Amino acid sequence: MQLPPLYLERMARELGNAFPQFLHSYAEPHTAGLCANSLKISPSLLPELLPFINEVIPWCKAGFYYNNHINRPAKSPYYYAGLYYIQEPSAMLPAELLGPSPGERVLDLCAAPGGKTLQLAAQLKREGLLVANDIHPQRAKVLLKNLERYGVVNSIVCNETPSRLAQFFPRFFNKVLVDAPCSGEGMFRKEPDMAKHWNRQEVAKYVSWQREILEVVPQLLSPGGEIVYSTCTFNREENEEQIARFLAAHPEFKLLELKRLWPHEVKGEGHFAAKIKHTSPSEAVPQQKRYQKQETISNLSATAEAAVEEFSQQVWSNPLDWQNWLPDNGVLIERAGHILWESSLLPFWKGLKVLRSGWLLGTVEKGRFRPSPAFALGLPKEAVTLAKQKLDLNAQDEAQNALAIRYLRGETIQIEGQEWPKGWHLVAVNSYPLGWAKGPGDWLKNGFPPGWRWLDGEAE
Repeated sequence: MQLPPLYLERMARELGNAFPQFLHSYAEPHTAGLCANSLKISPSLLPELLPFINEVIPWCKAGFYYNNHINRPAKSPYYYAGLYYIQEPSAMLPAELLGPSPGERVLDLCAAPGGKTLQLAAQLKREGLLVANDIHPQRAKVLLKNLERYGVVNSIVCNETPSRLAQFFPRFFNKVLVDAPCSGEGMFRKEPDMAKHWNRQEVAKYVSWQREILEVVPQLLSPGGEIVYSTCTFNREENEEQIARFLAAHPEFKLLELKRLWPHEVKGEGHFAAKIKHTSPSEAVPQQKRYQKQETISNLSATAEAAVEEFSQQVWSNPLDWQNWLPDNGVLIERAGHILWESSLLPFWKGLKVLRSGWLLGTVEKGRFRPSPAFALGLPKEAVTLAKQKLDLNAQDEAQNALAIRYLRGETIQIEGQEWPKGWHLVAVNSYPLGWAKGPGDWLKNGFPPGWRWLDGEAE
């Protein structure tokens, strides 16, 4: 790999005697990792399903190394069931350092594609509120897809600038993660082409962006709250110097912890993270008006209620079972034919660019309820156990695993001698929900969304 001379000169000054070891790390293969989604499975149980993971990542108890030259974890029904996600090991540090507690109000300000957001969601345990934002529209769509695929239900996904968010969420969040856009020097080993575009002007551009973002964050943070600022780059301008500048401008904050992961010292591509705390006493967030009359929001209409009840009677023995799986501290609403659960912590947001304001359960079309993929993937294993209309496949059985893959490819499902009753069926693998399919007849019509399907030859 050819690295920019100015970059090498700077790193030699920065690292001194450790520079030869740092340089040698570029000759080593990059390390691969995955993180257990503890919203669905305990990290201690995941190695039973994936025997090729056995080494835990030191700074993330839910993270595991794997050999990406041999193993392909994205080619498994368990991956599509959202039991784990693939994430670079060093990138697991910032969310672990922030460490939100269940019930807190958390913002991931630069969230796409969502790996760190998923870690935060797992720490919240479906309690509190998670606002996931990305300023780039297409990246925000990827973020939404990932949160829905992994069963995150207490979130709102936005596509906004930090300053716009501050208008709607003033002094609102207990914890804020700023995984800032950066020059990406920690990605050179994994993506050598990035090194070709590195220059001093690019670094200066990112320094300016980072400073602008950090200046808004105090407006978003509640007194006593905490920030983690992180990058996947190595230079001090984007890291220590940004933190020093922020603390000098905001004496009400103090540095709690600063961590560096270097690729010559750990199994990872490298990361920087700093944890900062607002030193004023905590205070209650002012109550904001939840809804306004000009927004068409209601509890379910009679038509929607009847449609949801008909669906529930099809799928579960007790049609009220599904309500037990809605998180506490929320409201079930109907908006323009969409049925959602929203957190009651969410303030009035009309005017924000919001891709999703909660857990989308489904839509009502011509008096019929159509369940969403996000509804299935947000359900617990108990929902599969109690379902009377379901297809629960065992991935440990070769034939059933092949059938699960067929479902994930979007194909119709047929089992010799099997007749499927009318209505929706919950499809699962080893009792972990995957999605929906629809009868009646001797085959099931596939309800797995096209943009989520298993693609042969897909890169991991």
